[in-house]
Amino acid sequence: MIEASHILVVEDDPLVSEVIEAALDDAYRVTVVDSATAALGLLRQGGVRLMLLDCTLPGGVDHNLLPEADDRGTAVIMMSGDPGRMDQLSAQARPFVRKPFTLGGLLATVEQVLATTPARVPQS
Repeated sequence: MIEASHILVVEDDPLVSEVIEAALDDAYRVTVVDSATAALGLLRQGGVRLMLLDCTLPGGVDHNLLPEADDRGTAVIMMSGDPGRMDQLSAQARPFVRKPFTLGGLLATVEQVLATTPARVPQS
């Protein structure tokens, strides 16, 4: 049996995180956290294939979060509804989702990123 990819959702808005989790949990193993600190801890445990990251978290995004994801081979999709942030995100190489988003658009972005990012085999 093929194990479902583990997706980490970092989102402080409970309604948005519930919608994302409901949209993804049939096909993926989903973990939702509401802070960059919690996300960093889970990344360090390993096994996360993709992180959906709200980049306007109340406590900010820990400067170690993206480098940790990169070091672990975890793909990252940035999310924001802030117009200034969206302009910054469109200039980056990372994929991003603009809020509000459609579920179809979110799922298509997740599927595309997972299809184009090789799964990293954990080192023992």
